[in-house]
Formats: sequence, C-alpha cells, structure tokens
Amino acid sequence: MKTGRSLLRQTAPGIVISLVIVLILARIVDWRTVAVSFRNVSPGLIAALAGLLTASFAFRALAWRIALADRPSWVQSFWTVTEGYLLNLMPLRLGEIGRAVIMGGLVDRSPLYVFSTILLERFFDLLVTVIFLLVSIPLVGGATISPLFYLVLGALMIVGLIVLFALVKRRESLFVWLEARLKPGSKFSRIVLPLFRSVFEGLAILATPRRFGIWLFWILATWVCWFAAMLVALRGFFPDLPAWSTLFIQGFSALGGAIPSAPAGIGVIEGATVVALSFFGIAESPALAFAIFNHSIGILTPVVLGLIGFTVQGQSLALIFRRLRETRLSDNGEEKR
Repeated sequence: MKTGRSLLRQTAPGIVISLVIVLILARIVDWRTVAVSFRNVSPGLIAALAGLLTASFAFRALAWRIALADRPSWVQSFWTVTEGYLLNLMPLRLGEIGRAVIMGGLVDRSPLYVFSTILLERFFDLLVTVIFLLVSIPLVGGATISPLFYLVLGALMIVGLIVLFALVKRRESLFVWLEARLKPGSKFSRIVLPLFRSVFEGLAILATPRRFGIWLFWILATWVCWFAAMLVALRGFFPDLPAWSTLFIQGFSALGGAIPSAPAGIGVIEGATVVALSFFGIAESPALAFAIFNHSIGILTPVVLGLIGFTVQGQSLALIFRRLRETRLSDNGEEKR
C-alpha cells in the first residue's frame, strides 16, 4: 500500500500536466477534422515508420555494444534496447535504469557501469536535439544568427569533448588525485570513489578515438532513422512542408517529451507537436491528428518489440521491477541487496 501511494505521489504531477494539456487540446480542435485527417494514413505509411524505428533500435544496439566493449552480442543489445524503450513508456520512465539492470546481469557488470554508457548516449541525443533547434529556429522565425555564434558554439563543443577525452584517458591519475584529497576510509570516500570508477569505466570508449568514431557513426545513424521517420510521416499529412521543418518539429517535440507527464508522454508530446506545427501555419485539428498518429507508432513499435525482447531473453516485467527495487549500484559487477 505504501509503495502504491509513493508511486502515485511521484507520478501525480506528470499525470496532472498531461491531463491539462489533453483538456486544452480537446477544447480547441474540431474532432471531425481530426478524424478526416486520418485518411492520410495508409498501411504503407505505417510499415515505413515501423521499419525506420526498428532500424533505429538496431543501430542504437550496434552503438551500445561498442560502448560496452563488445561484451554483449548484438542480439542481446537489440532486445535490451527495445526493452528499455518499453520501460520508458511506463510510470517513472525507468527505461535507462532498467536497461542498465538488465544488461548488467547479461554481461556480469555493475549496473552503474552500464548506466554510464547510456548517459553518454543521452548526452549526444540532447546535443543533436539542441543542434536541430539552433539550425532551424532562425529559418522558422526568419531571423538571422551570426555565423560567429555557430563557430563559438562549435568550438565550445569541441573543447568540451577534448576535456572529456583527456579526463577519461587519464582517469587513473584522476582517481589518485581524488584519493589524495578525500579522507581515506571515510564513508564519503568509500561511496564516491567506486561511483567515479564505474562511471569512468563506462565512458572508456572516449579514450579510443577509432572506437568512439564508430560508436558516433551508429548514434548518428539512429538519428538519421528518426529524422527520416518524421519526414515520411510529415509528408504523409503535410506534403507542402519544407524538409528542413523536420529539424524544428523533431527537436521541439523531443524537448516537449522531457516535460513530466503521464506514462508514454501522452498529452505533452501531442501538445508540443501541435505547437511546433503552428509555426508553419498548420491548424490545430490536422496537427493533432498527425501528432496522435506519429506518437502512436512511436509507442506501438517499442511495445511490440520490447514484449518480444522480454520473451526471447526470458525476462518478465515483474522480475525487472523487483530487481529495480532491490538493486544497489556498485562498482564490482554484482548486485548489492
């Protein structure tokens, strides 16, 4: 009972936000027009989107396997990726932690070590999203941004990567420096140093430029699939939109999905997509029809693949949630209970 109340307390704000957005959308759209807009949906369009999303999971699995030093097989990586996306559609959005726990068990490594490789993915996802918006916002608003701004931004990104490369490359020296400044045997030292070691071990790919380049190639291939899926879906509903509009709509809806919401981002993603499309003169009703369709495919594809993954790998949702509650992240490759 206590667990149920705790879950409700944590998810209630997101549910309220989703409910408010859904009520607003329900009041401003013409549902007859929404229904008519669905005539743009064809079996070929559904198959194309599902295929592109599946390909994106396959590419992300290739990248993740490289980040994990080839410990898991590609098949293990693929099914675990789909399981993670399925878990992200559920309350509390436990997909990343769930992926870490599942894969940690498969490769016999600390979930924290695995989680650090997922954080690296998410960092670059955020970076790509920001780039999409920075490139497309001036086009949407008709404003001009000095090329110097992009040069400075690019330089800051490169410098940040170089610093991160250097820290990971010299991580043992960093640990020695930290140990010298932390009180030996203190509780803080016993907790912080193992955490740092696990995280930096997970980021070890940054210390190998060739492997990092291959990893980055597959991460970008994932985004190419997501971009292509959005472009194909937009052309199905609004064929006159310019191709570059996909950058803005993709980036804006991705940021909208980060807002606390009901499970699966219901409401907030639709609202963000409707707002993004309004910048291109698309009325609320057809925009909502597109948002519902696109989001539905984005939900159903990982649900189907994730459930298959749980079956193939002998996992169960109940077991994963139990392990999530009982697992403590450590640096020794084992679960501390």
